[in-house]
Amino acid sequence: MGDRWVEVADRVWVRRCEELDLSLGLVAGDDCCLVIDTGVSADHGFAFATAVRELTPLPWQIAYTHDHFDHWFGTAAFGESAIWAVADGARFIATGDEQRKRWAAKYRLDRREEDARAIGRSRLVPPNCRVSGAIGLDLGGRTVVLRQVGLAHSDNDMVVEVPDAGVLFAGDLVENGAPPSYGDAFPYHWPQAVEYLLSWRPQTVVPGHGEAADYWWARGQVREMAEVARLCGEVAQGLVPVEEAAEHGPFGPETMRTAIERSRLLAPPPPPPPLPEPPAQSDPEAARQSPMGNPAFDAAPWAPVCIYDAIDYVIGPDGSIEAE
Repeated sequence: MGDRWVEVADRVWVRRCEELDLSLGLVAGDDCCLVIDTGVSADHGFAFATAVRELTPLPWQIAYTHDHFDHWFGTAAFGESAIWAVADGARFIATGDEQRKRWAAKYRLDRREEDARAIGRSRLVPPNCRVSGAIGLDLGGRTVVLRQVGLAHSDNDMVVEVPDAGVLFAGDLVENGAPPSYGDAFPYHWPQAVEYLLSWRPQTVVPGHGEAADYWWARGQVREMAEVARLCGEVAQGLVPVEEAAEHGPFGPETMRTAIERSRLLAPPPPPPPLPEPPAQSDPEAARQSPMGNPAFDAAPWAPVCIYDAIDYVIGPDGSIEAE
């Protein structure tokens, strides 16, 4: 079938891609346009850039919804432009190199040698404009909002809101047709973050993968992610066995195991055990000689720690200070 355009609102398009069921975005104003994510490789990005030029001749800016490879490895084909993201360029390059190796190996295992080579020869283009909080981007007659999400699908998610069209480009915060990916996620924070992003009730929600859907579909997925968070908490408290939670989770056993393991890795370390009670005092003479009044307190872990030296001094009539 090939990649295809879907217009979801006036001058707002989604590029539906066969590879990874990816959804890329394009929002046009009167003066410029915003490209949302760029694809899995430079070759894929070139095909996407060519498709963009079929719709508009306007100069473009680019927004990365997060640093996973399939959302930004195609940028080299777009040339010089402003590139917006939450994480900085060094972070993108560091994670990009690791992802390039991993996915090239995966494609080769799947006997997709040409795809592995395409990723290997893709020049990585890091962002050059940092988003912190939220900013309004004037495209000419239309303002889009780039909004930092916080901890959710990753630690550097960003969404693109098109208020006048009622469209939310959510990146991988939601997925249509496949379960959410929890490999780098924050299971307890994720549903709360998406619930907040949906508070303005966008008419159309564009996931990072899969077809665009409506507000109520996205609300349904948030409820399922909240159930994942609840099950992760119950496993952590020992109320539910791991396998039982995995079997009854909303997204299938494999996704649930990943979420549970991720929540375990992110959990704070357990508090240290309380100090044991010292033995009762039994020797009055030893107690009198002990600095702490009980010989048991003179040894760790109850022994006092000296953190500074006390100095006795005398202030003379003329205000001078002399140590004794």
